[in-house]
Amino acid sequence: MFNKLLVWIALFIGAFTGSMQASDQKNKEPLIVGMTTGYAPYISLSPSGEYEGFDIDFARLLSKRLNREITFQDFGSMPSLMLALKQGKADMLIWAISITKERMEKLEMVYYQGKTVDTAPFVFWKSIPKGISSIADLENVPNNIICVESGSSQEDIIKVFPKLSVKNVDKVADVIMDLKYGKCLSTTIDPGLIAGYVKKYPELKVVYLPIPESAKLFGNGIAINKKNQELASRVREAVAFLIQEGQIAELEKKWNLDS
Repeated sequence: MFNKLLVWIALFIGAFTGSMQASDQKNKEPLIVGMTTGYAPYISLSPSGEYEGFDIDFARLLSKRLNREITFQDFGSMPSLMLALKQGKADMLIWAISITKERMEKLEMVYYQGKTVDTAPFVFWKSIPKGISSIADLENVPNNIICVESGSSQEDIIKVFPKLSVKNVDKVADVIMDLKYGKCLSTTIDPGLIAGYVKKYPELKVVYLPIPESAKLFGNGIAINKKNQELASRVREAVAFLIQEGQIAELEKKWNLDS
């Protein structure tokens, strides 16, 4: 009887030790962060071809706090990012992804930056049509094609207005080009990108219009698969620490996101 007890104890200790070793090994593996370039000041390529931007600096602070190495993976577009997260090809997405009610139902969205907003910037080339004070007003403008990035929160806003024609593009840069060459009436993009694009394209004219309650944005969040609750919990704790210590606020000043 005593020998059987010793065997059971040995098996338990072995299983526990194996589980701990597997957990330690997992925590030593690099965090794969999905993102896409061409989204300055959040993420872009430096003249030397290196990733840079607010989200790059933030991700590195986060990985240091989590005591994990980090690997950035460019998946090219929002739909590809979401698919990569679903398939486990990325541990998390850090790409100035707006937190919406719909996304919170499907993903763990860990807030890290930005404010709750109830208006969206609508961008026009050279002039804003007269009498535009709401998104619904755009439905009455001829050729009311609105270009938006596929899978973006801006696409969700436009879908609320069925009389508007939607043209999807893969990247924000494509949206601006379509606007410039008259392929769409207007576009709406992340508010954090407006200053950079207006500086680059002085012909852009911007008006902020109220958005529906169902499409309200609650700042930017880290997207994590709901199946990975352990990682989501650790990330929440790490982000709370970075916010409390003022490190995220410092990055906002560095990348001119504190206005």
